[in-house]
Amino acid sequence: MSVASPQNREEFKQYMLTRLGHPVLQVNVADEQMDICINDAFQYFNERNHFNGVENVFLTYQVDNDFKQYFDSFCNTTVQEKSCDTTVDGARDNIGPSTVRAQNAFITLPEDVVGVVQILQTRGAGGLGGVIPPGAIFPMLMGGAAGGGMECGGGFGLTTWYAMQSYMALLNFLLRPPTSWNFNQRTHRLSLHGDLSFAQGSYIALECMMKPNPDIYPDLWNDMWLKGYATALVKEQWGLNLTKYNQVQMPGGITLNGQQILSDAQKELESLRSRFAMDFADPPTAILVG
Repeated sequence: MSVASPQNREEFKQYMLTRLGHPVLQVNVADEQMDICINDAFQYFNERNHFNGVENVFLTYQVDNDFKQYFDSFCNTTVQEKSCDTTVDGARDNIGPSTVRAQNAFITLPEDVVGVVQILQTRGAGGLGGVIPPGAIFPMLMGGAAGGGMECGGGFGLTTWYAMQSYMALLNFLLRPPTSWNFNQRTHRLSLHGDLSFAQGSYIALECMMKPNPDIYPDLWNDMWLKGYATALVKEQWGLNLTKYNQVQMPGGITLNGQQILSDAQKELESLRSRFAMDFADPPTAILVG
């Protein structure tokens, strides 16, 4: 077991206890409390998008007949409906249940997904999803097929190529606009707004951000920021535990000062969170959740 470079949860706990003074000092924190601190540290590490806490992953879903039928189906749900009835004594609110229909227009993503960046557009064999073939665009950009264009062997320069790419991108956006969507990390649902325009047998490709599993990649336990943040959380819990017995005289003249430990831990946590935003987090525009 390596305390200096932890590779699993138990080594991680020993690392934190050693940093806090064990075995020279008795760290008054229960094992269950340490587990909570570790889980909270990992949640901050993953969901605040530490550049080592998330991975860019591409997921695909095939659109088959069962998928389309479920996507287009509806389920009944009950909500509280509020109505107002006017009586002799004035207005009175009556609240009763009401049944509404909700479309099952969503995909349930794996629990490790913390964000969805984009839904990738697929192209048909004819270019632009088969709407406009590239051969019809080149002459328009080059003054027509008879004006010395590529079909006539005249070639084209970088400026014309760049204009062509911009024009094709604009046509693609107008004729095949991006899919509107929303992702909720707590329900793990990716909701697609509008009709399902994907053909049966095709694939829905998603660019997602996923949290890596420390059981598969044990070196995550040895991340410098994660070790410091989890240790500060345990120190804060230690201080909270000792504040119940603040200024208690122990044998040998030792006095417990839980408030000082708590105050130091809170300052460390504030400093670590500030450093996280400046030094370790991905830019805010690097990940979208809907």
